[in-house]
Amino acid sequence: MMSAPSEAGAAWEFPIERGKIREFALAMQSEAPEYQHPDAVVPPTFLINANRWAPEGARVPHGFDRRRLLHGEQEYIFHGPPPRAGQTLYAAERLAERYEKPGRRGGTMKFAVIVTEFRDEAGTLVAEGRATYIETAKATKTAEPTTTAEPTTTAEPTTTAEATKTAEPKADAATATGTETKA
Repeated sequence: MMSAPSEAGAAWEFPIERGKIREFALAMQSEAPEYQHPDAVVPPTFLINANRWAPEGARVPHGFDRRRLLHGEQEYIFHGPPPRAGQTLYAAERLAERYEKPGRRGGTMKFAVIVTEFRDEAGTLVAEGRATYIETAKATKTAEPTTTAEPTTTAEPTTTAEATKTAEPKADAATATGTETKA
């Protein structure tokens, strides 16, 4: 079952601060130079911080039971160059879609897609964030209690070096423009 968009929130101001860009980049373990200079660009997922600036009542409620809530997907679409330090954006959310699907454990999973539009001081659409929230279905069957096996030991211990795997770092996508970024 799908529903048409029906709710929109009030716009709020989101100043882009150089220090916050740098903190975000460090949290991502990125030393990319485009995040360090005075007019630094924002990392692709930086716009999630706008939620922290929203005044009470500005955000669109998803209406789900928080005990069964999942943040299923987050996508950012930039409509030009990424925002830079010193800019002020204006964010506003709208409910784009609601739908349901049968859950694997029985019951119905509910979905809400909320789009946040980011506009500059001239009112130009700079970027969009698209979040999919999921309310999981209540289990229809009572789960059977599980037993845990006693831990086993091996004759030869595994060294930390053998057990640790490292992943190749991903290339920074912040300098891409007019592209989509999923988090």
